[in-house]
Amino acid sequence: MKKLLSLLTVAVCCSFTTIIAQPPAGGQSMEQRIAAQKERFKSLGLNDVQVDSVMAISADMRPKQMALRDVAEADRPAKMKEIAEERNKRLEKALPAELAKKVIEAMSQQRPGGGRGGVGR
Repeated sequence: MKKLLSLLTVAVCCSFTTIIAQPPAGGQSMEQRIAAQKERFKSLGLNDVQVDSVMAISADMRPKQMALRDVAEADRPAKMKEIAEERNKRLEKALPAELAKKVIEAMSQQRPGGGRGGVGR
């Protein structure tokens, strides 16, 4: 009986460590997502300074986007458009016109909900 209880305890502990070791939903850690995003911007022709500027602008817009959760469903599209326009103006100031256009286009092609497509909301 002691052996069975010991084996069961070991099995439970091993399964907990496996669960804890799993990456967050989406299969990537935050560091991996940031690195992938930076690489995506570099592939558009941005240098390191420009990539950092785009990342900073995106980070500044994040709280505004998160606040949309508290906005009425009917008002969200207008608010989302306002936020996107503000972001685009900032990108146009920070980048040369051609690069800004590429970045804005790439950002507008992203699926809403961070790639989840709005599922489960």
